[in-house]
Amino acid sequence: MKPGDAIGNFTSRAGIVRVRNALNPMLWTTAVVFPTSLLAAYFFRDDVVLKYALAAFGAVPVLVTIVSYFIFLFKDPDRLQSEEYLLRHQAMQILYRKEADSEVVEVVNEEPRLEIEPNPGSKSDDS
Repeated sequence: MKPGDAIGNFTSRAGIVRVRNALNPMLWTTAVVFPTSLLAAYFFRDDVVLKYALAAFGAVPVLVTIVSYFIFLFKDPDRLQSEEYLLRHQAMQILYRKEADSEVVEVVNEEPRLEIEPNPGSKSDDS
């Protein structure tokens, strides 16, 4: 496998994110800023001040992501769930608010039904 193929494979897989939650922007920022700043710190390894400043700059997104995770974990755990989970959870809550049966309903796979009620003013053929 050529290095160009490996990079292309990585970037195509990185574009496919299945779980979307509140931490995704911070995780992407960490994935870009941390290695870039460490690489820059390596190139400026002779300048002590700039080397440590770049390393500290790269550590900031990592620390912010970790702190944010623990804040969300204790204050609002639903923000750590995926969008799909939250949508299904909200659909189930709407069903229960309407005093639906307690049976589990799979909302996404359910076929739409058209129920026609007989007109109260019309005569039926049974009489």
